[in-house]
Amino acid sequence: MKKLLFLSTFILAYGSAMAQPYKTIKTFKPYKWMIGVHWSVIEDDGNQLGDLFNVGSSWNYQYYPTKLSLDRYLRYGWSLEASATYNTYLPGKRVNDTTGLASIFFCADVNGKYSLYNLYAPRMRWIDPYFTFGLGYTFRSNAAVAPHVPTLNLGLGFNIWFHKNVGLQIHTNGKLGLWPGFWDSGLHTNYFQHSAGIVARWGGGRKNNNEFNKKKHKWTRKNQRHKKNKGH
Repeated sequence: MKKLLFLSTFILAYGSAMAQPYKTIKTFKPYKWMIGVHWSVIEDDGNQLGDLFNVGSSWNYQYYPTKLSLDRYLRYGWSLEASATYNTYLPGKRVNDTTGLASIFFCADVNGKYSLYNLYAPRMRWIDPYFTFGLGYTFRSNAAVAPHVPTLNLGLGFNIWFHKNVGLQIHTNGKLGLWPGFWDSGLHTNYFQHSAGIVARWGGGRKNNNEFNKKKHKWTRKNQRHKKNKGH
């Protein structure tokens, strides 16, 4: 639990330090809305940061998409994302150090997202790394304890844009259970969620930054007309 908490705190601190309103993000709005369809993996083996890539015994997933996401861009690289995931725990997988635990899994999350695009744009617009943090709700129909759990979410991900408005999104989210006990429920409520999917965006473009210049030119034209009329 302490290792997972340390990792989550580091991710949040790093992201906060990098989240500055750079000119590139201010002047360029990459999109207004983004939707995604994803294949998701639930890793809830109770081993915290150990065996993270033990696909055979710990990863619960389906061969069809199990996650939907909706993202609304705000400003300065910040956006707000909502997502919902439906999955199942498979009987042969290890869940909280137990096997044979078939279960329905559902989670809904609302996360703030900050894109690191501003650190290098516009040189490499095809890749877009980001970090997320937010709150969620998780339901397990056959959990050992607390089938209904609120979570604190901290994650990292990136988009690869192989088309102007269509791309591939890879994301990893660490979920910290907030109830029934933040410190003593780690083996039962904390888990990782990984996802990969197709995302599509629209509504972006460059903001109009010539408002001041237009006003200035308008004032100049008025001044010129005033001088011209005065000359007559």
